[in-house]
Amino acid sequence: MISAYSLLYLSSPFSSLPSPPSAGGCPYMSLVLLKLNVTKTKEMVVDFRKSKSPPSPVCISGKDVEIVPSYRFLGVQLDNKLEWSTNTDAVYKKAMSRLYFLRRLRSFSVCSRMLQMFYQSVMASTIFFAAVCWGAGIKAKDANKLIKKAGSVVGCRLDNLDEVVRDRMVLKLRTIMDSPSHPLHNTVDKLRSSFSNRLLQPRCSKERYRKSFLPSAIKLYNSLKPTQQ
Repeated sequence: MISAYSLLYLSSPFSSLPSPPSAGGCPYMSLVLLKLNVTKTKEMVVDFRKSKSPPSPVCISGKDVEIVPSYRFLGVQLDNKLEWSTNTDAVYKKAMSRLYFLRRLRSFSVCSRMLQMFYQSVMASTIFFAAVCWGAGIKAKDANKLIKKAGSVVGCRLDNLDEVVRDRMVLKLRTIMDSPSHPLHNTVDKLRSSFSNRLLQPRCSKERYRKSFLPSAIKLYNSLKPTQQ
């Protein structure tokens, strides 16, 4: 047997998620001779009720799955409050370590063009990774200060987080609108206004939803000039 799969099992009292695979309960894994690594499997409980009860333990192969408040999935830190503070802290620390190398390159009299290439490939790729997901839900003050410091090292103005998030979110929304096969295409298509090119803003009863991708992207899209839409 090959030990594989690092699995995050999300549970919620309001969800109808299927039970996690038990030992011998997954025909595909038995067929390809894979074994679920229970020690690397984590459970993250998302529960916004005022009166919370301890969740029932998830047991796989006779072992209880560890419950964690946050989990790193595909390079992004997710937490059980659906906030992005854990992710932004991790991004900031990682980008700060790369700023040190950028300053070291400048101390070796590396030209501005090479410094800018290093910033785009090493620092910017870290700061803006998956910014479409979390960019609208955070305060970008610390990140913008970091980008400003990098700009002073490079010797030119660099796009701040707000600008990059705005451009990428609008671009992603346009891609969704132009792609009928996208899962969100029908949802966005129903929000088209019959009087203009604008999109109707979805109702947001919760602040978490208001700061998520779709309401934020629609707000940015509607703020564009008609010629830019």
